[in-house]
Amino acid sequence: MTNQILEQNITSIIRNNIFIAKELLDLDFNELSEGIFTEISADGNSIVSIRLDGNNFLLHSQYDPSAEAKRIVKDIEEKRDYLILLFGIGLGYHLFELKKRISPGTRVIIIEHNMDVLKYTLNHVDLSQIFESGQFILVFGDEKQVGKIALSLAGLGLHNLVHNILVLVLPNYYIYSAQNKSALHNISKCLLNTVLAAGNDLEDHFFGFSNMCYNTETIMKGHSIDEIKGKYKNMPAIIVAAGPSLDNNIQYLKKANGKALIIACDASMRACEKHGVQPDAIASIERVEPTYTFYYKDRKFPEDLVLLAPGSIWPAIYEEFNGEKIIMSRNDKGFEQIWMSVFENLSFVNQGHSCATVAFATARQAGCNPIILIGQDLAYTSGKKHSELTHTVYEGENNDRDSNDIYVEDHEGNLLKSSIVYKLFKEWYELQLLLDNNLKVIDATEGGAYIKGTTLMTLQESIREYCNTPIEKRLVEYLQERKISYEDKLKKYNEVIKIMNNDLSVLKKIKKSAKAHLNMLIKTESIIGQNVSDKQLESMVLKMQRGDQIIGDIIKADSIEAYYSPIIMHTIIQVKKIGNTLTMESVRRNHLLQKNLMYMIIKSTDLIMREYNQAKIILETKKKQLGYFIAEKVE
Repeated sequence: MTNQILEQNITSIIRNNIFIAKELLDLDFNELSEGIFTEISADGNSIVSIRLDGNNFLLHSQYDPSAEAKRIVKDIEEKRDYLILLFGIGLGYHLFELKKRISPGTRVIIIEHNMDVLKYTLNHVDLSQIFESGQFILVFGDEKQVGKIALSLAGLGLHNLVHNILVLVLPNYYIYSAQNKSALHNISKCLLNTVLAAGNDLEDHFFGFSNMCYNTETIMKGHSIDEIKGKYKNMPAIIVAAGPSLDNNIQYLKKANGKALIIACDASMRACEKHGVQPDAIASIERVEPTYTFYYKDRKFPEDLVLLAPGSIWPAIYEEFNGEKIIMSRNDKGFEQIWMSVFENLSFVNQGHSCATVAFATARQAGCNPIILIGQDLAYTSGKKHSELTHTVYEGENNDRDSNDIYVEDHEGNLLKSSIVYKLFKEWYELQLLLDNNLKVIDATEGGAYIKGTTLMTLQESIREYCNTPIEKRLVEYLQERKISYEDKLKKYNEVIKIMNNDLSVLKKIKKSAKAHLNMLIKTESIIGQNVSDKQLESMVLKMQRGDQIIGDIIKADSIEAYYSPIIMHTIIQVKKIGNTLTMESVRRNHLLQKNLMYMIIKSTDLIMREYNQAKIILETKKKQLGYFIAEKVE
């Protein structure tokens, strides 16, 4: 019977929690340590305790576990959609009570730190009906595994419930307070990053759109990241960022020439040149003109230096850089998806948001291990933002973003002044380390913020230990020459333009539907606030459901859905906050949210269509110029 229960439990859990399948199937359910203690009560029921530090802590009430479970869930509103973070799987008493009370839109994340408890419960308690619903999500393991599983939550739409988070803890799970706090931090960080990743500025989203159009021919000729995949397996890489601490140790970096894959940020290239360092590549990411003016204009780089960058950087950088280029897509949605669907050499790589993270992502793709970071302070070390060797005139990327100062910890726990942007960079590194247990990252910055999961070493120690063997080939030597005919270029231009025309047709339909729905909402506005019957309220709700259909149409239109994600996401978050009880007030608030959303969809669609039409003009002009060239060649 026990095996049958276990099989049913695992089957139902994996069906709706596929991202934990490997971790769950790797558990040995026949092996229990001495961390759990069971006994039979006088009435024949099992009493289960956790044994920790020589003490036993009851997993549930030994007198009336059902009554205890009802007390745990008593404050839940049955008509409100929650995101419930539940610490402790217990023996399932509270799970069955939760299932009775929660709304269909509620999601419950069960976090279990004690593997003996998890194994015992899945062996003895049939929870298949709990997990069959898809509303219950299981997260388990030590701190690192919980953090890793938390990353998978981003794709489940849980961020829509961020205003309705409820934390429930089994009575004796205070013994895991440190682990609970860490899990809560990781899950919160995951949800927050999901919301922040959507952004809130559509114009900023399109900032690189015209750059992509101007860079189309460069993208055609650019090299794919796949050309260097695994070529430096288990060889060291050194990422040279431009933080203040770079001034303290870059003089030692020359010793690693030819013995590590060295990738410099564009901001740190001058410092490398000054100290005789020979990077294999230079990484860039910014879309704005000042980056070109300060770091690339009128510069002569070594012929064997490879440029690593997304397709959306400032066009003059690509035009004037004479070396080979590896071009990646920063995003697999939005306008970059158009180019990815047309150019097989353009791949999406999670490259973060800074030059240093572009370099790091490239080193990972190349198979480098370890990856050594220098100049990656991610804080205002000694009150400075950057190395004096690198930022003497142009003070860096989008300074406006650095205006929100915060504090982060160094490796000794001291607080350092930093910024929201630097914190996002730091967390990006930490997430990459959670995803790859085999990757060793050495922070040889010798200052700045502590990046959790890295190994701290000095640069001298790092070079002495890991940079001993000459690397067989420079990065550029792995890149084969790409030749693209004029006919192929013309064909690619036509493909991009065709996709844009298809998207424009979808956008026109969305605008038409949104305008019609907005007009209906405006006409019915006078009804809201009056004393109306329940039947009239229900009728209003049915009419308003047309807005849900418009949102569904946008989400199904995969190619343009990303443009609307921020406004839809924030609207859904507010709707979830209202709850599901049908009252005049809830209908009035939903009506207002829908009206605002339809207005924003209409205005956003106008902006999107404007950007598309401007992009088409750029592409049509370049296509025409190419056509003239072909005609002249034929003559």
